[in-house]
Amino acid sequence: MWNSGQIAPPGTGGSSIPPPPAAQPSYTVLPSPAEAEARLEEKARKWMQLNSKRYGDKRKFGFVETQKEDMPPEHVRKIIRDHGDMSSKKYRHDKRVYLGALKFIPHAVYKLLENMPMPWEQVRDVKVLYHITGAITFVNEIPWVVEPIYLAQWGTMWIMMRREKRDRRHFKRMRFPPFDDEEPPLDYADNLLDVGSSGANSTRDG
Repeated sequence: MWNSGQIAPPGTGGSSIPPPPAAQPSYTVLPSPAEAEARLEEKARKWMQLNSKRYGDKRKFGFVETQKEDMPPEHVRKIIRDHGDMSSKKYRHDKRVYLGALKFIPHAVYKLLENMPMPWEQVRDVKVLYHITGAITFVNEIPWVVEPIYLAQWGTMWIMMRREKRDRRHFKRMRFPPFDDEEPPLDYADNLLDVGSSGANSTRDG
């Protein structure tokens, strides 16, 4: 009864199952050179549009904000020196800025520690990002290292520091606090800028 090519209803015991359809071979149609060129030009146009928004000049009410040029280190040193004593009345309008900058001090200290010169470096020049009022200053760099060389350098320094700690030929233990409570901090430009870097490591703003 069910041998005419039809499928038996479920539960009737029929075993006639139609064979699966043959798989059709799939072909990938390659785009023509003109279409590929058009797609490439569209990607390039979108990329240029994205970068023009990210890095282009910002216009606000007709004002063009130009890219800031790098200033010499003496500029930020003068700002910090001039703002050493905030008791003057001419800085009374900057106190709000200084209070607002307090929340960024942990990040400033983190960037300073992150870019601290390694023991095998005599001096390290870094770029500095600073506020025009001298309220906050950041080291504007990320230290990139080659990991195997970095580990080898620290391994060598660890051996040398153990040897120095055992022999104690070149250094003496430092006594804390190094300054009295009433003593003002040393000015970098007056006391440390002209000292040669052969004996100690330092981080310079540049």
